[in-house]
Formats: sequence, C-alpha cells, structure tokens
Amino acid sequence: MESAVWVIILPLLTAFFLGISKVFYSKKLLTPLVIGSAILYLYILISAIQNSDPPNVYSVGSWGLLGINLMVDPLSAMFLLIIALLFLPVIIFSLKYLKTHKHIYFTFTYLMIGGIAGMVLTTDLFNLYVFLEVSSLSSVALTVLKNTDKGIEGTFKYLTMSTLGTFFILLATVLTYYLTGTLNMAEISLVFKDIPFKIKSILMAFFVFGYAIKIGLIPLYAWLPDAYEDSPIPYNVLSSGLVMKSAVYALIRVLYIVFGLDFLDKSGMLQIGVFWGVITFLMAHFLAFQQSNLIRLLAYSSIAQIAYITVGLFVGSEKGLIGGSFHILNHAIMKGTLFFVAAIFNYSLTAVKIKDLKGLGYKFPLLSFTFVVASLAIVGLPPFNGFLSKWLIVEAALESGFVYAGFFILVGTFLSLTYYLKVIVTLYTKTEKEIVIEEPHFSLKLPTLFLGSLCILFGIVPSLPLSLINKIPDFLLDNGEYIRILLGG
Repeated sequence: MESAVWVIILPLLTAFFLGISKVFYSKKLLTPLVIGSAILYLYILISAIQNSDPPNVYSVGSWGLLGINLMVDPLSAMFLLIIALLFLPVIIFSLKYLKTHKHIYFTFTYLMIGGIAGMVLTTDLFNLYVFLEVSSLSSVALTVLKNTDKGIEGTFKYLTMSTLGTFFILLATVLTYYLTGTLNMAEISLVFKDIPFKIKSILMAFFVFGYAIKIGLIPLYAWLPDAYEDSPIPYNVLSSGLVMKSAVYALIRVLYIVFGLDFLDKSGMLQIGVFWGVITFLMAHFLAFQQSNLIRLLAYSSIAQIAYITVGLFVGSEKGLIGGSFHILNHAIMKGTLFFVAAIFNYSLTAVKIKDLKGLGYKFPLLSFTFVVASLAIVGLPPFNGFLSKWLIVEAALESGFVYAGFFILVGTFLSLTYYLKVIVTLYTKTEKEIVIEEPHFSLKLPTLFLGSLCILFGIVPSLPLSLINKIPDFLLDNGEYIRILLGG
C-alpha cells in the first residue's frame, strides 16, 4: 500500500525538482525529467489500482485532526485509472505543443495532479479541502499561462467563482468539525446520526453549493467556457477529464459516506440533484449549439456531460452509480480526444473558429476520422463507449421513477448530435482556398490516436473498465462497508 502514498508524493516532488532545474540546471533536463517521472508515475498508479480489491487503508500519523489516512477503494481506483490513461499522453503531447513557459506549465501540471490524487485517496474532510485547493489553484495558474486579455479575463472569473466555492466548502468543513469533533469521514458519519435533521440539511446545502460551483452546474457555469477559451489546450484535457470530475468525486464521497443514502432521500437531495442535472444539460446543449468557437463548444459540451453524470449519481441506485461512474471515465477519454484534435488543428493552422476547419477532413484524414469517432461517442451512439454509459443512466433514471430525466437525456442526445454534426460537416466541406498546413509531429498524433482508440475499445469490450466500476456501489449505497474498512472494525 506504500504505492498509495507515492501517488501523491511523486507529482509533488517532480514539481519541486522542475522548479529547481529551471534555476540551477540546463533546460535540457526538462524533457527527461518530465517523461521519466510520468512513466514512473504510471507504474505507481497501476500498483495502487491493483490494491483496490479488497480496499486498503494506509495511515500516516495518528487518528484525529493531525492524522492522514488514505484509502484505495473502487471509486478512488477508477479516478487513478483516469489519471493513468490521461497523464502520460498529455505530457507527451504538451512537450511538442507548447512553445513557451514549459517549466511553469509542467510544474503546475504536476502540482495539479498531486492535488487530485490526494483528493481521491484521502479519507478526511480537511485534507480533502487542502488537496482541492492545491489542484484548483494550480488549475487557475495554468489557465492564465498564455497571458492574453481573454485568458486573464477568463482566469479572473475562474478564480472568483472558485474562491466562492471554496468558502462554502471550508465553512461546511469547519462547522462539521465543530459539531462532531472529528474530520474523519467514517467517524463523522457515525456521529451524524445524533445531529438534528435541519442542521445536517444546512451543512449539506453548504457542501453542495460549494462543489456545484467547482463542477459548473447551472447557473454557476459561466466561468468555465471563458476559462477554457484561451488556455493551453492540452491543459483542457486534464481540466475536463480530472479537475471538474474531482469535484464531482468529492461531492459524491461526502454525500454518500458522510450523510448517507437514507438522509439524501429524506431530505430531497436526490430529487434536487436529478432535476438540477437535467436543467443543466439542456441549457448547456443550447448554448453549445450557438458557439462559433470550437473550444467554447467543447467547454459547454463538458458542462452537459457533467450534468449527465450528475443525474446518474443522484438517482440513488446501483445502476445509476455504475452508469454515472462509467460516464466519468468515458467522458475523460472522449473529451480528451476531441481537445487533442482541436489542439493539433490549432497547432497546424491556428484554427479556433469552426469555420476555419473547412476542408481539414481531407488534409488530416486520420485525425478528422478520430474526431468523428469521439464526437459520435460523446453524443452517445453505438458502438462507441459513450453509448453504454449513457444508456445505463437512462435505464437507472427510468427504474428509479425519474421518467422525465430519462426522456430528456434522449432529447439531449439529439441536441448534442446537431452541433457535433455542424463541426463534422464543416470538416468535410471542400474549399477552393488553398490550405497551407504544418504536418503535426508524431508525438502529437500518438496520444490523440491512443485516446481515440479507447472510444472504440471500451465500447466494444466494456467489461474491461466495468470490472472495476461494478464494485463502486458496494461502498456508496451502503456506507457501513466503507466505515468498517476505514475504522478497522
């Protein structure tokens, strides 16, 4: 289980040595240090994932306020799997794509990954908050890296909204500690049984509002497209695949472990979450259709997909948790592929407007085909990976009595098809204008084709990721099992 500790320590150490190498050593150390660390990190992630069945607990220090307890269970292992699938491809892609500020970019990228890893492994609320801030502030720094007017404006909105979300999360954490005398989520869950219903409801509202801002649910979403528009596009792969999802992880972990399924049902939180998700993805799809900028379109699409995930995770059933968790993984792969292709178009042509993509389907046949595959996957069409996870969410909604949610997910599928078809048609529209392109380097193509192939592989053989994901409901629907393992009872 020592691998669980190194999942957090290694990226933080790498960030430190990257900073040192910039000051004291040659820039030639950057590439071997970044690549070597990423490969070693992949090995550590695989080792940690293998320790998730049965779940294991690793304790640093004593119980109580100063204790640091890490746990690898199926849910945290799934997030480690997402890091394993995205991180090395993003590193390889970024080394060639970025032309300036490489040291700063990789330093904050490793810090961000360390924060996310800490979030998904920690078992207490305070460390969850600390690691959330590490990842959030690193993400903010990466957003402003290009130092353009649009980038600065988007970063300011991002920082403002992120700070507001942080305030409510910290407030809820402090009040929880005041009421229970502990920060360990398992111990809090046991003490919460004696806390009055209204007080628990207020605490839950603080947690939900804080994390909803981090996630980008309507009407708290406006910062996200602005933050994505002029950020380094490879960073957007990690942002949409991990940063936003880590906030979803934290919210679900807190709600299902600390408050429990019965309280969520009695308080009406499940119904609110499903309704909130439906409204969010409908609005996000309409806004995505109106975009002329490809990156903003993909940003609104991310909001919609997060909303689908929210519906799945809030229906409160085994199938809903499996479908929502599977869609977390699938969306990271699908959206990562789309952002990679968009980055290559931007690298070769400085193309950011959808109209600038006209005719590129003939200039970049393999990459354009990869974009089509990822687009159809994220829409939710078979035989790609997005179809099964979305279908599981629809089934879960219908079986749990949320008929309107199941219906509107199908409506949302049609809406998303309209704006992705708009991009695909533009790609394959011939133009008389001569297109002068710079052929993308192999290190840009390889990560893109790797993620694109997973859209097909996980659609045809879904048992590969589902063998892990199917175990997630055992530790969320019945939080007693999580509590028993964590407390060693």
